[in-house]
Amino acid sequence: MGKHIIVVAFVSAFLGAVVVFFQRSEKQAVKKLQAKEVVSERHSRISIEDFVLYEYEDHHATGTFQGKLAQFQDPDTLEVFGSVRGNRLKGEHKEFVASESAVMRFASKGLSELVKDAKLQTVVLENQVRFGSDDVTMFTDYAKYDHATGKLVSDRPVRVQNPQADMLGKKGFEYDSNTQDVKVFGPMEGTLVDVPKKP
Repeated sequence: MGKHIIVVAFVSAFLGAVVVFFQRSEKQAVKKLQAKEVVSERHSRISIEDFVLYEYEDHHATGTFQGKLAQFQDPDTLEVFGSVRGNRLKGEHKEFVASESAVMRFASKGLSELVKDAKLQTVVLENQVRFGSDDVTMFTDYAKYDHATGKLVSDRPVRVQNPQADMLGKKGFEYDSNTQDVKVFGPMEGTLVDVPKKP
């Protein structure tokens, strides 16, 4: 009788160990699968909060760029969110650009190269885009800047304001930062104001 009890206890313990082993294997397989899913999600490599970047020329600040949150998603891409604003001052000529989000692409193959001396290629601005050059201010919801050509362009409706005009261009605009020329594409509607000349 004692032998039977020992055999039953041994078989029970053995079966219990086998069940625990297989349940543990299944849990580990599920955890590995979940880990793979988490790794495959897109996470930023570096995040920066409430930042201001400065541009210098001969030890003089010529421009700033700021935002609430910036994330490097790829080695050549910086995504910026919240109160995005850039200012540039060249002599007496002033430019600014503002939006709620921006995607900047650089000529770099990695973060170390990006930090050292990566050249800006393009900037895509979205959500409440405002651009100003001296006394002209433009409002739109999308614009793209190409550093190679120095042009800021949009094919979306744009509102242009200055002391002499308040116009709406239905098919976008093109601004050349090298010549400070603005082209607004119509049809256009708005008002012109005759400003008296100063004596």
